[in-house]
Amino acid sequence: MEAIQASIRRKGEIATTNKELRRQGWVPAIVYGSEVTNMPIQVKVMELDQALRHQTINMPFKLVINGNEHTVMIYDLQRHPVTTNILHADFKQINMNEKVHTSVPVLMTGDPELGVATLIRHNVEVKCLPGNIPESFTVDVDGFNIGDVVLVKDLEIPAGIEVGVDEMEVLISVLPVKAKSEESIEAQHDAAEVAEKAAEATEQAKRV
Repeated sequence: MEAIQASIRRKGEIATTNKELRRQGWVPAIVYGSEVTNMPIQVKVMELDQALRHQTINMPFKLVINGNEHTVMIYDLQRHPVTTNILHADFKQINMNEKVHTSVPVLMTGDPELGVATLIRHNVEVKCLPGNIPESFTVDVDGFNIGDVVLVKDLEIPAGIEVGVDEMEVLISVLPVKAKSEESIEAQHDAAEVAEKAAEATEQAKRV
């Protein structure tokens, strides 16, 4: 389990703008739970980035605040829409012996025999103990054909995990490759005719 160092933002420090904090390499954040109540904190952006490279966002973290260790999960992560830099994080303190609600990403591997596999739903909501949260539900679509679908009930759900969506909901669908639109085909024909006329005009000019 990843450990992230954090420090409390005191009243005087909160006056520092979030923009200034980020320039100094910090991410403004908040942590809440049974032992902490909406505590403003700051974490090193490099540490948080590194932790997220090693595990998915839905997994528990160790958050060390001024030497005190808390088990938390990220319940909200705001990123810049262009740079994807982390702008703010919400940490929720959890008990490893109590079930939590979270979402697990659905991933695809392999290639269909025919058609294109499309993810209809990217995440599945689950309820389980924090230590049992799967990093992902991976589906192998190798050999699938047009019209094949993967439903929630087709997932390999480990014991002790409750799924919070209908078992008949479609997760993946194999669709035909989209044909070019009539407008696109007509445009290509028009472009070809223009090119042919230009070539003919060039040939005639050479003969003069």
